Amino acid sequence: MPMKTSTRFVKAAILNLCTALVLCVLCEWLALYVFHTAQPAPGESWIWPMFFINFVFAWCVATIIGMIPSIPENAVKWAMKHAKPSDGAKFGFLVNVPINTVYALILCYLVGALDACVLGGAPFIASLFGFLQNIIPVWVACFIVTFFLQGPIENAARNICHDPVPEMPQH
Repeated sequence: MPMKTSTRFVKAAILNLCTALVLCVLCEWLALYVFHTAQPAPGESWIWPMFFINFVFAWCVATIIGMIPSIPENAVKWAMKHAKPSDGAKFGFLVNVPINTVYALILCYLVGALDACVLGGAPFIASLFGFLQNIIPVWVACFIVTFFLQGPIENAARNICHDPVPEMPQH
């Protein structure tokens, strides 16, 4: 649905708080407890500085991505080929597939590169291997979060910005 720029920003900022939180918790958990590619300090079970740096970075990048109007517009066009808005959850599911794919690809790579190469001093190739390890769980987790929260957060953003949902044309 078309929306004002201010509404798109509020929606992106709020939704991406949730997305960044899930992404960062998942990636740090995978690094610490599944792939053992990171080590917390002795006596610690979490690397809080890494988590907070990743969270702020992921939220900023995701919010910027959320401000690109062509991403949801193209996702809606793609979904319209397979369903119609009146199909409800099916249509929402289909819209979310390309949007989530763009977010997951960009965020998973950039957060992994930040951790491995920038913060960890690893060679560039490490970011590629980290990406390949994490992309599927990141895609699934972020898809679930955005699928369930996108609608309520869009409604909240429209209320905050006084931007009503446009009327759907009757065919």
